[in-house]
Amino acid sequence: MRALIVYHSRTGVTEKLMRAVGEELEHSGHRVEYHKLEPIRPLGYLGACVAALRRREVELKADLPKTLRTHELVVVAGPVQAGRTSAELNTFLNNMPDGIGRRFGVFATMGSGSAEGQMKSIKTRIEKAGGLIVYEDAVRKGVVINSDQLAARARDIAEQLLRPSVW
Repeated sequence: MRALIVYHSRTGVTEKLMRAVGEELEHSGHRVEYHKLEPIRPLGYLGACVAALRRREVELKADLPKTLRTHELVVVAGPVQAGRTSAELNTFLNNMPDGIGRRFGVFATMGSGSAEGQMKSIKTRIEKAGGLIVYEDAVRKGVVINSDQLAARARDIAEQLLRPSVW
């Protein structure tokens, strides 16, 4: 199986989690590609919150993937910013190519608060593009910082993404 992990990481927490999940998928014999969403001009903390609240997009350094059809699984992840999806993740979700029939895992990372608004926003746009949500999770920063908890959580996430009922 080919998996594509698309993520935005402001502080490194989301990236650390997605790399750990990707490694678990690779250990299970699957091919994983990573696509980090990085803005040409990074926003400061306040600017990032305002952009998230206004559901804005940003210009990214690298082009978005041209197609998702070559991947059986697409994992989308990003930090919660002001209770919303980051501008970087908005850029991907609003311009997502051919999600029809793709299986998606959806993740949010957060320090505190709730990821409910962000998760609903991501899921709605993926489903509108024809994608099927097979797993969703919100992970707190404390879990990612602790390497033992991170390894266990990444294993659990990979198992959930690969469970037979999903395929």
